[in-house]
Amino acid sequence: MIQKLEQQIKQLQAAVNQIIRQGIVTSVYPDRGTVRVKLPDSGGIVSKELAVLFQKTQDNKDYDMPDIGEQVVCLFLPNGMEQGYVIGSPYSTVDKVPVTDADKKHYSFKDETWFEYDRKTHKFKVFIKGTIDIHADGKITIDSGEHIQLTAPRIDIN
Repeated sequence: MIQKLEQQIKQLQAAVNQIIRQGIVTSVYPDRGTVRVKLPDSGGIVSKELAVLFQKTQDNKDYDMPDIGEQVVCLFLPNGMEQGYVIGSPYSTVDKVPVTDADKKHYSFKDETWFEYDRKTHKFKVFIKGTIDIHADGKITIDSGEHIQLTAPRIDIN
């Protein structure tokens, strides 16, 4: 009885180890929102296309594909590696956390562009490595409770 229970526990552990896996992105299919992932713990085999999970996909849409070479966590359905999902990317000693404040929402890009919001200080900060274009179908309103400061070598107002 105990031997049978131990065998069932081992089978369950083996099944769980096949459901949640870490891998490295080898191919990205931006038009389908899918990737293929190399699974080092399986002799380096590469998965079929896996759907990348996003926060929103219906009325409001969120889109941010993992990069080739990025470490990801995958969730496979119990029937094997035919169907699965990329559920996210962990930070590591190589890819460090960009900020260390739980009150901040931060996003940074490869070209050093970044933006963040600090809900404690109520500040939204943006650094753009390049140009900002703002287009609106309607009116643009800028309203400040204090003052507006513009600094540039040249400012044109029409």
